[in-house]
Amino acid sequence: MTFETDDIRSPEIEHNAIVQIERITHNIAQIRADQSVVKEELRGLRDALQRMSEAITRLALIEERQAAASQAIERVMATVEKIDERVRALEVADPMQTKTAEWVERALWAAATAAVMFVAAKVGLF
Repeated sequence: MTFETDDIRSPEIEHNAIVQIERITHNIAQIRADQSVVKEELRGLRDALQRMSEAITRLALIEERQAAASQAIERVMATVEKIDERVRALEVADPMQTKTAEWVERALWAAATAAVMFVAAKVGLF
């Protein structure tokens, strides 16, 4: 049976105490190196989580702004619809107003003509 130098059980089968201590020391150093790597990876993960947290916060802010903009657009659309209704009503009423204005103008011309004829008759032109 062969054992690698990194095998943690390998010091147990060694009969020389100095070699056992060296292997144990080596194993402890390897564990500490592994812990350093894990700590670095955890730091990297922590940094990544921090960046993700900031990104989510920005995303939430953008979402709030988008909701506010959407509400503003809805208000504008409601106002535009009301204006469209008023324009349609005015467009329907316009021909009648034009006709009424035409009748009033003809009535004024008739009254003016009648007044001129009355004055002409009084003066003796007819």
